Amino acid sequence: MRLVSLLIVALGLACVAPRVPAQSQDPAPGATTAGELEPVYVAPTQLDRIGRLMAPVYINGQGPYAFVIDTGASRSVIAPHVAVGLGLQPDPLKSLELRGVTGAEVVPSVYVDRLEAGAIVLRKQYLPVVTPSVFADADGILGVEGFANMCLHADFVDRSIAILKKGCPRTSDDWARARATLRFGGLLTIKARMRGPSRVTAIVDTGAERSLGNLPLLRALDLEQAAENPANATNVFGATSHRASGHLLQTPRIFLGDLEVADLKVTFGDFDVFRLWGLDEEPAIVIGMDVLGTVSALMIDYRRAELRVLPRGVISEIIIRPASPGRLD
Repeated sequence: MRLVSLLIVALGLACVAPRVPAQSQDPAPGATTAGELEPVYVAPTQLDRIGRLMAPVYINGQGPYAFVIDTGASRSVIAPHVAVGLGLQPDPLKSLELRGVTGAEVVPSVYVDRLEAGAIVLRKQYLPVVTPSVFADADGILGVEGFANMCLHADFVDRSIAILKKGCPRTSDDWARARATLRFGGLLTIKARMRGPSRVTAIVDTGAERSLGNLPLLRALDLEQAAENPANATNVFGATSHRASGHLLQTPRIFLGDLEVADLKVTFGDFDVFRLWGLDEEPAIVIGMDVLGTVSALMIDYRRAELRVLPRGVISEIIIRPASPGRLD
């Protein structure tokens, strides 16, 4: 089997792309000023920052608003300042329970007639209103509820993003592939391999800044003693107001289909999200943007349940570019 190796550099504090301010008028969906949004939506992982994928989103015909694309989130959420700017009032009878990496809480919601992001159109939705500190000043989170049979394509070289209908187009053999399974309404899970555990379930999560591991994986990798070192202690923040303690540890390389990831540091902890997914008793890992942002490009094909990545420095034979920077076609 051909393997594409991916080296993960040691990273410092993560930074996220700045928020794109909403336009004062109502442009047609996808309309942008050439070059205005290009640096914002797709940021690669570098030595001094962790990358981010964001989408221009239109709500009730207004926008664009910059939403973090979170393939680990089952539904989209909206930030309070966007709800206020759109004149959306929380419905006191429609509070929703929001569960994230670190826990659950009840949050207000607002009714939205229409949400558009590329080929995705969600109608008549109640969106939770949250202030996720981990996403800094983003306008919201775009979850996977509209991604069925779609293709998410991010190019970290051109810094362009596209959400396409009917799956991803053909790519050259330079792209590494990992077959996956869609679970829990669109969560992309891969049967991965690591030295130690015989089986590891890997979740592809573009909303996670760093890769996360559960306690069964910690034990399977024989890292319990390293986790007792106070120097490895860290905190994890999610979409709710809760935070959780963790341990940032070096792990053996992981194999995801054709992709080999080396020198990966994973934050291990007793994270609530693994219980939510029913993965709290078997080795599991969340693959975050510390890994996903180090390639030249990535595709998530929801029609074929497949992850594709183009290693950094390789030029693909297929080129997908939005009509203008930042736009999703």
